[in-house]
Amino acid sequence: MGNTLDIQFWKIRKREGRRKPWELRWVVNEREHSRSFLTKALAQGHQGKLTAAARVIGEEWDPATGEPVSWGRAQALWFDHVVELAARGWDEASANTRRGIARDLTDITMLMLETSLKARRNRPCDKDLRAALMNWAFVPGRIEREAVPDSIGAALAWLKAFTRPVSCLADDQTLRAVLDGIARLQNGTPASAAVVRHRRAALHRAVELAVSKKLVHTNPLPAIKSKKRQISDDEISPVIIPSGDQVTRLLDACLSLKGPLARLRGPRLRAFFAVMYYAGCRPAEVIALREMDCHLPKTGWGRLTLCGSSPDVGQLWTGTGESHEQRGLKHRGRKAVRIVPIPPALVAILREHITTHGTADDGRLFWDGEDRARIDKGVYNAIWRQARKAAFPAAEFASQVARRPYDLRHTNATMQLSAGVNPLEVAKRMGHTVKVLFAVYAHWIESDEDAVNAKIEAAFDAAALGSVTSEDKPAKNGPHTGQIPVKAAA
Repeated sequence: MGNTLDIQFWKIRKREGRRKPWELRWVVNEREHSRSFLTKALAQGHQGKLTAAARVIGEEWDPATGEPVSWGRAQALWFDHVVELAARGWDEASANTRRGIARDLTDITMLMLETSLKARRNRPCDKDLRAALMNWAFVPGRIEREAVPDSIGAALAWLKAFTRPVSCLADDQTLRAVLDGIARLQNGTPASAAVVRHRRAALHRAVELAVSKKLVHTNPLPAIKSKKRQISDDEISPVIIPSGDQVTRLLDACLSLKGPLARLRGPRLRAFFAVMYYAGCRPAEVIALREMDCHLPKTGWGRLTLCGSSPDVGQLWTGTGESHEQRGLKHRGRKAVRIVPIPPALVAILREHITTHGTADDGRLFWDGEDRARIDKGVYNAIWRQARKAAFPAAEFASQVARRPYDLRHTNATMQLSAGVNPLEVAKRMGHTVKVLFAVYAHWIESDEDAVNAKIEAAFDAAALGSVTSEDKPAKNGPHTGQIPVKAAA
């Protein structure tokens, strides 16, 4: 509107008996508007802001409010903004991605809450706020489809009123405070590098959306470098890796668990855990494994052809009403397969499992309940805990070793690497890239440690005997061999 803007004001009037008695009235291009204020000074101040804004050439005005459009943008609150962000791309995202986005946006939103006295007066507890965000606000359409519990409804109403404006992220101090917040867990301890990376990516997407909606001018995040971590959080610690003897005890313990459900599930899940150990499969890949995917000869090595996975992510995120999502292999196309050779020991276990327990109607090897449904994460984790308690003495049970079934997959990878198998082949069987393999299993990458130790020991022994003389030392630049000298790593 700019140069053609026509704005006129009436005299500020006082209306007795009103909570906000002082009324400012004005006309923008023949359309009337009004706002009430607690004091006359506040009304005069708002009139002054409108007058100043009217002098700005090119300023866009909102015909509904009679105020500059930019004012409304400045008041756009974080809650509404990220609810819109969560809904974008929901249909195309996998269930795990949906859950991850909701989790990250929940953590960030808890750092964007108002802290004024008015906001604190009726603020719900953090547990209700997190539940309202994670399980309702960031699940598109759920509020419209289902009855909202009173505690959740109160939390949602509070969040809608008391999150900070999106525009505050343009302030460097505020943004850095948020970045410091996402680097810590709820209990105040430092978050892992992976958690920080995911949260920062979600924050980046939120700010990019704000830029596209002109709520902020630019995205300041790329200019703020994240703190580098000296140790990779992806690297697997040796203390969690069970030995072959420990795995044998764990698998055997599955056959003799106590309790009616454990006695039924333990023997069936023994083969489930064995596939993770001998073939290095992820739990979701084992859940999806069918008899037709298995080549199980009477003698010698067999083969698994992994065609997909079935992660247990929860009904909220699948969109189908089921807990498991049917999808392709991790980080692969939907039609991609991974062929994994399996040793005779696993071939025998699977042949016995099929003979004893049969398969589900669709050929799945592993099932639970009378309807032979897919195995829930909680079920196999519970059996694993019981097997661990039965197989390990007290000190071993209290340690970090084999706390999760997933550690069986790590054991498979480390055993291959320790045996000197080419890392490229290990990565292929595990469904990793070589880069990820080296980052996760750095402790087990073959380095010819014994040979290096022998050389160092010999050097110490020679030094102790005083047998190293100046004549024995090589020339400073070394003999000319036609090769470029290589400086030894520190």
